Amino acid sequence: MAKQTKAKLDKKGLSGLGLEKLVDILLEESAANKALKARLQTALAGETGPDEMARLIDKRLDAIDQATTRINRARARDLAGEFAALARNILSELGGADPQAAAERILRFLGLRFPVSARLATDNARLWKVFEDTELAAIDLIKSVGAEEQALLVAHLERLRLRDRYGEHTGFLRALTGVVSAPAAKAWRTVLAELVPSEPLKLGALDLLQSLALHQGDIDDFLALERQKPDNRRDTLAVADMLHQAGRFEDALEWVRERPRGVRLIPVNGVLASVGPDYGAHERRLLEAEILDKLKRREDAQELRWREFAETLDPGVLKLYLSKLDDFAEFDELDRALALAKEHEDIYLGLDFFLAWPRLDLAAAHVLRHRHDWEGRHYDDLAPAAEALSAKEPLAAVVLYRVLVEDILRRGIGMAYPHASRYVGELARLMPNLPEGHGLSTHAAFLAELRRSHSKKYGFWSSVPGGLSGQP
Repeated sequence: MAKQTKAKLDKKGLSGLGLEKLVDILLEESAANKALKARLQTALAGETGPDEMARLIDKRLDAIDQATTRINRARARDLAGEFAALARNILSELGGADPQAAAERILRFLGLRFPVSARLATDNARLWKVFEDTELAAIDLIKSVGAEEQALLVAHLERLRLRDRYGEHTGFLRALTGVVSAPAAKAWRTVLAELVPSEPLKLGALDLLQSLALHQGDIDDFLALERQKPDNRRDTLAVADMLHQAGRFEDALEWVRERPRGVRLIPVNGVLASVGPDYGAHERRLLEAEILDKLKRREDAQELRWREFAETLDPGVLKLYLSKLDDFAEFDELDRALALAKEHEDIYLGLDFFLAWPRLDLAAAHVLRHRHDWEGRHYDDLAPAAEALSAKEPLAAVVLYRVLVEDILRRGIGMAYPHASRYVGELARLMPNLPEGHGLSTHAAFLAELRRSHSKKYGFWSSVPGGLSGQP
């Protein structure tokens, strides 16, 4: 018996159906599939040239832009498919024949986000995903347009920007500032510069101007624009870092020393956010020290790093400070740093430092020296410290675990009772490992005191071996 071959849905398989049958299938499917119908119509129009394709696409863009009917959930789902097909028509069909015409229309397509969002009954992630994917493809399309022709797209870019009420396309427009040609960048800068005075509070024109200036290597223009911003919009730290990277150290020092005042609106991880005057203070001081190093002001830089360590007890800052010292000087300075941490007014900061350095012996001594000062509400510091110390410094771990248990019961934090029960288990495990003459009450005496003081905390005692009876 001859082996039966399986038909494959590929170019060879479809070719075997014959032209007439394929045409019948396409006509039948396009009657019910608007996206397929539009794709076929655009392809047919392409036979007469890109102008006819552009006319059909413009007609569809106009219809969407002018529509006012409410879009329910089901219709939004259908529109996501139709819009994806329309974007493909612009990018592939028209883009292959006339990239500039396609770029103009893809910018129009992106602008549809605003009238469509106003008509939606409920938000639709699939619909927005179409626009986000189209933005990425649009950048590649615009890059393929000739340098001089790109300048003709500036008017379309501005129309898109001015329709963007809520900043949905801010990232897209900013990305374009890094890929447009020199003629397009020059034309765009001219248009934006005229609009800046009329947009004193609008985020957009000035920010894009700065991005264009940077990509064109015009740092002085960027700085002049930054000076035009109100104080609460200036990101002096970011500017200082940029100047530092550019090797303009005197200018960088001037900007890094401009301490912000009040609340500011600046980009944080690519998103505009309100921040207080202390935001970035740590990074600002370290950057200033780096700039001072580049200016051959080594002593000033080191003094700044030491002050920062003395305030924060940041191990990273200390390592940086020590790495900049002359040979053998680090030993004396390390002793000085350890002594400072020992006497620091913030005992929790000191404990974190000794654990991170790491010097577990000093951390344990620190715990015992302040055994009556710890407060269980600082459990974020004390619980990890107790765990870190339990293997080599069990006495210090016991002190911290007891503080945590007592605090949880004293404040009656029911949701923390399982943690308190676990800490009691750790205490039972650690007590036999304590050195002689440790000075602490026995584990049995500790539990007995808890029973006298917190006998009604049944949620806790029900999870402790022996419970209130004291019998394991």
